[in-house]
Amino acid sequence: MRKYAEVMKMTIQISLAYKWNLILSSLMDIFRIVAEVAFWKILFETTSGDAISGYDFNSMITYYIFMFIIGTSMNVSNIGNKIANDIKNGTMNNLIIRPINYIGYYFSEALSEKFIQALIVLLTFFPIFIIDSSNITLNINLEQLLLFPIILVLSFLLNFLINIIISLLVFWITEVTSFFFLKDIFLDFLSGRVFPMDLLPKFILNTFGILPFMYCTFFPITILTKGISNESFFKGFFMQLIWLALLYFTFKILWRIGIKKYSGTGA
Repeated sequence: MRKYAEVMKMTIQISLAYKWNLILSSLMDIFRIVAEVAFWKILFETTSGDAISGYDFNSMITYYIFMFIIGTSMNVSNIGNKIANDIKNGTMNNLIIRPINYIGYYFSEALSEKFIQALIVLLTFFPIFIIDSSNITLNINLEQLLLFPIILVLSFLLNFLINIIISLLVFWITEVTSFFFLKDIFLDFLSGRVFPMDLLPKFILNTFGILPFMYCTFFPITILTKGISNESFFKGFFMQLIWLALLYFTFKILWRIGIKKYSGTGA
């Protein structure tokens, strides 16, 4: 564990050395949130009712704020790209010969990066929570609140494994940029980053609920902002566990076969 703690410490130090990159990238994401809020403000002003599919303006704004906070904390696409490049360029040799698990190394790096980014995001939105708290609508009961950190951990692991699995395809396919592009489209749309998934017709929502993407971001945000029954909560929780097991099993198979194929000079 000490080795992984050192990796996390080193990554945090590197991130702080380039703190302006983190701050500017966070500000760019905030501009996106501002644009989305402006869009929904116009939409609500032009509709005859006060709510759209159970969302009023305040609950929609709350949704996008937490989508930004949780989505930023869960996004580990850069780690997947790093692993893909390591395999493709043969630079994975430098890490697999070290006395540390290769995937564990990048998992530790991802944790420390997300910690810094989440901290910046929370500090950014803290004034809003203080000044405009009356417009922030949270709907979560005590039982779900106590289990919510576990939901967030499972969401992070799902995101991590999805990215890792795509990166391991480089063992067989030299260029996987298109796969990452498709993954980003699926995650943006099916995890509710573009708009709340429950605005879709119920039969479409149920169909997408079979896939893992909704449980990466949309599920924890819905628990916080819209409120769900305990039955729906535990159903989503078990779906997270099922997909986590399936993705981990897939990762282990791909890694075991791929590492045998790996020549040390690239995929």
